[in-house]
Amino acid sequence: MKKSRNLTKILLPYAKDRLWVALSPDRKKVVGSGKTPKEALEETKEKRVERPILLQAIPDYSGFIPSIK
Repeated sequence: MKKSRNLTKILLPYAKDRLWVALSPDRKKVVGSGKTPKEALEETKEKRVERPILLQAIPDYSGFIPSIK
């Protein structure tokens, strides 16, 4: 079972504007951001990051229900 990681600290600066964020594959840092997923992914290409994790930073994830595998 994978250990979950609290992303609150790294997503907080992007949440107010509800930006799309690309995380490094290890989920330790933001490697791209933008108003659209395309903008966030373009930054990762410039930084040559392969297989980023893409998500939208929002102020409250209480309505989000993760799937259980």
